[in-house]
Amino acid sequence: MFVSRLYVLLTLVLLVLAGCGGSPVQPTRPTDQGVDARIQSYIEQGDYLSAARHYLEAARTAPSDQRPALRLKAAAVLEQGELWDQLEPVLASIDTRTLNEQQRIQHLLLSVRLDLAEGRSEEALQKLQTISNPELLPDHGYRYYQLRAMAYAMRGNTLEAARQLIWLDGLLDDPQQKLENQYRIWEQLSTLTDHALENLRVNPPPDPLSGWMELLQITRQSSGDRQAWMQQLAGWRARYPGHAAESALLPDLLGQLEQLTARPQHIAVLLPFSGRARESAAALRDGMLAAWYEEQPVETTLRFYDTGGDAMLLWSVYQQAVDDGADFVIGPLLKASIDQLSQSGLLPVPVMALNQTGGETDNELPLYQFGLAPEDEARQAAQRIFNDGHQYVISLIPDNPWGERVFNAFARAYGDLGGEVLETGRYPPKTADFKKPIESTLNLDGSKRRHNALQRLLGERLNYEPRRRQDVEAIFILGFPRQARQLRPQLRFHHAGDLPVYSTSHVYAATSDPGLDRDMDGLMFCDIPWVLDKAGRWAEKREMLARVWPVRSKRFQRLFALGYDAWQVTPWLGTLNMPGFANYPGATGILTLDEQKRLHRTLEWAQFYRGVPKKLTHSETSVSMEGRNESQKDRGPGRSPGL
Repeated sequence: MFVSRLYVLLTLVLLVLAGCGGSPVQPTRPTDQGVDARIQSYIEQGDYLSAARHYLEAARTAPSDQRPALRLKAAAVLEQGELWDQLEPVLASIDTRTLNEQQRIQHLLLSVRLDLAEGRSEEALQKLQTISNPELLPDHGYRYYQLRAMAYAMRGNTLEAARQLIWLDGLLDDPQQKLENQYRIWEQLSTLTDHALENLRVNPPPDPLSGWMELLQITRQSSGDRQAWMQQLAGWRARYPGHAAESALLPDLLGQLEQLTARPQHIAVLLPFSGRARESAAALRDGMLAAWYEEQPVETTLRFYDTGGDAMLLWSVYQQAVDDGADFVIGPLLKASIDQLSQSGLLPVPVMALNQTGGETDNELPLYQFGLAPEDEARQAAQRIFNDGHQYVISLIPDNPWGERVFNAFARAYGDLGGEVLETGRYPPKTADFKKPIESTLNLDGSKRRHNALQRLLGERLNYEPRRRQDVEAIFILGFPRQARQLRPQLRFHHAGDLPVYSTSHVYAATSDPGLDRDMDGLMFCDIPWVLDKAGRWAEKREMLARVWPVRSKRFQRLFALGYDAWQVTPWLGTLNMPGFANYPGATGILTLDEQKRLHRTLEWAQFYRGVPKKLTHSETSVSMEGRNESQKDRGPGRSPGL
């Protein structure tokens, strides 16, 4: 639109000048070289829109055989400036039939980048599949592998994203670009649990991908102990001679390792041992003590303080701990107490609270927040459902503030990914009958109304089986074991047994009970490694705690794990913003730190099978776009509510 107006305005100006006397002014066609020289200044100033407009105007007056190249240059400039709204019509204006092979590939890659910018990762991968020999491209496939890595990362297929980045790494010569790309490989693989890394490392040395995964594993296992890491690194080098990480990533990791924070010498733990949350506080304490006895740090003391149930007393308890010599504080637990600290304006000793508040905090304040936030789990459920190829879901949630808060986190995350929650049914938290919300969300009540109307119209009784809406691809439920054990079979009864059902850890009591949980067979949920591990390191620690605290350990397993991680992660807090150590594999999941100093957990996934949670492998939890079933492809974007 702007280009058309500019052209008309230019024509009017020429007519006016012609009417003023003298010879008519003839427009001159700028050469490509002249346009490039003039436009470069716009690009250097960051004015990509003006640069693209000049290319488009040059294309308008250029010979027809030169126009596609100039429009492609305009499109490339718009991509550089991330001006996606302007890029789309420019690409659409280019007749790809007039392009040579190289220009056609450039147009395709620009179209792929636009798809990724607008969240269309599936379409992007489909377009890239048309390039059969990327190594024959002028850049030897650099752009191709870069875009494929972006698309797979967007799909949540971290393993395939890492594989594309490894291919890309072989094309890079610049040391800084190589280091940045290798950190992208590291970042993708860091989202995998130890269990996933072990299971996915199927190719023996010196396979490059296996080398990356094993390097990440030994880095995690060293827990910041440089000497232990170097010993394991020697064996890794022998197994993977000449691995790409030797040239860039490893030297940088070694430099970071020297900056790791030493564990504080005097840690104060502030918990409500005498308040309404006293049992939770005791479980957190026991988890910390288990980690402390396991490590037995001679140089570190651990001292516990009772904060009671009055948040107004928290500041005085904190001051007492500081006066006693504490150089780090773990706790408090209650949100009101955390708010007291966040509003203090000054914390002479760093704090890691064992809960999370929803409000903004001062980034300069040394206040970390680490808890079992259900919102984290809801967001991961959204990512998982979308990664599994489902765009349209319904949800069933308890009709209370907790249900609304957690569901809102899910809905926002799912919408940001490009998914849509078609309808949400809300049930009374204490109900055992979910008939009404299920029939409403599946549109079964509408099907019944249409059947009754048809019977009245025909005046005879009709054989009838309710038909649920056909646009639903998955179901997200929120609830606790009592509700989930009844929701799952009632969904089957209401003709939704074929739909995959997802939830959070709250549906599982953390203690196996096949007799009661068999009704949840097929349901998928996320949970912490401590709970799902059946034979590894976390299972051993869980069994040890069960022997010491047989009753409390069953009721508060996740809080034990939180206490254990609170102790373990303390010396790593200052390094979680470093590229090589941005993920800490804990009992509560893989921990990361955001800009608000909040710790977030990446959880594992399991599915009930004969009443027992079966941990899902990475291949089962990260389905790429090729995994969508043909029925979904055939159905297309249209949605029918059914009879």
